[in-house]
Amino acid sequence: MPLTTYIWGDSGVGLSEHAWSYAEKTGAAWVGNEASAHISLLRNTVAEELAFPMEQRGVEQAEMQARVDAALRLWGLEAQAEQNPATLSTGQTRRVAIAAALLARPDALVLDCPLDGLDVSAVETLRSTLADFSGPVTVYDRAGSPLSDDAPTHQRLNADGTLTRATAPQPAAGVVAMQTAAQEDAGTALLARNVVFRRGGVGPINLDVPAGRVVHLAGRNGCGKTTLFLGALGLLKYRGTLRAEGLKGWAPTQMDQAVTCRTVVDELAVGAGEELAAAVIDFAGLGPWAGTHPLDVPAAKRRIVLVAAAMVRGADLVMLDEPTVGLDAPGYRELAELMHRYTAGEYAQLIGADTPVAPTVLWTCHDARFAEHVSDVRIDMRTDMVG
Repeated sequence: MPLTTYIWGDSGVGLSEHAWSYAEKTGAAWVGNEASAHISLLRNTVAEELAFPMEQRGVEQAEMQARVDAALRLWGLEAQAEQNPATLSTGQTRRVAIAAALLARPDALVLDCPLDGLDVSAVETLRSTLADFSGPVTVYDRAGSPLSDDAPTHQRLNADGTLTRATAPQPAAGVVAMQTAAQEDAGTALLARNVVFRRGGVGPINLDVPAGRVVHLAGRNGCGKTTLFLGALGLLKYRGTLRAEGLKGWAPTQMDQAVTCRTVVDELAVGAGEELAAAVIDFAGLGPWAGTHPLDVPAAKRRIVLVAAAMVRGADLVMLDEPTVGLDAPGYRELAELMHRYTAGEYAQLIGADTPVAPTVLWTCHDARFAEHVSDVRIDMRTDMVG
């Protein structure tokens, strides 16, 4: 039975709560939007993690091993079979979470934002897997996606908890194709030459990120995009040359773990001060949420808070790791406009920054259609795994 129902809604209407409640009511297997929450961390390898739900159900050892081997092949995780699940990338973690749920052979399935962090290959694997699934499949998400193309029924979750028939909007719909005007002799925002990281053996990486542009860093799950960001921030050891001039800002994929303060304004003031926090709140349109606890802010706006935190000090290079995760359709438009306004120098002018380096946004995103629509430049990150 193919995917049966696609339920969507704007950020803040309680989409994840509805998904969990529906799974509880129907007895369906559920994979929530925080894929890491489905990793038990009671096992030391990915293969053992995949076997864990079958162990709880008394599946015989030979059958269990055969299922695990098949799942590793299907989801492109054979190279990670002996890797600790806690060290996986965001996309790899979601693959493991979905694969583990399916290995238990459930009668029905509920997936909450299942494409967050998945690369093109994993998306196609999921689509084909769901097409072959024998029971009903309900997918929840904040906007349209390749999975919404496969669903015969679309329903919108309203703020009052009711469902109405409505087609899910595509992320790029209503977003004007944007481009930051190229600046002559803007230079290079980030340069990598034969960079090899000790963590995960990622490398060698060779790339040039042009300054003053919105640059999409594309690549498969686990190729080292986040690792490159952490290296540019000086948080990971590497061999080779990795140079990023000027001040740097970073917004991680995981939102909740990044929160340290009681209000949005206090969160943005960390390391920046109240004056800059007020400026970036104005720049990002976060005024209505300034006094709210970040975890009480709807997911789409919470994502914008993290983006604003990366920009607050007027960084020359802003690195955004999967910033579309958690966004609804209006949030996609907001993110696109924010990135281009930043590289156009609007925020630098607002805070009176006198920087010789044109501000750059380097971001990752697995929604190829949206990324192409709003990026000035695409760089494909290809790395080799070394011993």
